[in-house]
Amino acid sequence: MGGLERALRKAVEGEVRFDSGSLGLYAQDASNFRQVPIGVVVPRTLEDVVAVHKVCHRFGAPVLNRGGCTSLSGETVNEAVVIGRSARHPVRAAREDRRVLGRRTGGGRPGRPGVPGGRRDRAADDPGAAARR
Repeated sequence: MGGLERALRKAVEGEVRFDSGSLGLYAQDASNFRQVPIGVVVPRTLEDVVAVHKVCHRFGAPVLNRGGCTSLSGETVNEAVVIGRSARHPVRAAREDRRVLGRRTGGGRPGRPGVPGGRRDRAADDPGAAARR
């Protein structure tokens, strides 16, 4: 295990993946581009995201923040430590941090990382959205 991987495992509560299978999965998106990442982190909290950036900065490793893996022109692949965030792995904010995460949606829920802005905005503009959930 290398120093970067060891430091990430120590600093991050979420998953830290440096195995060949995970690297292969994150080496592609919906485009024809392929680039094997240095490693993959699936954060559980906003603190994990901050920790990834701090550790990678210390090691001089680039960071790539990846969302839904639907890029059609290769934006979500690179030789970097990939922060894998998607609807399947939403990052939850601590209760005290929710007030600063952005615009409130229908039903009084704050926006959060991993929620597509368009969906959030439509919910905020539709007063009946919260009642239909």
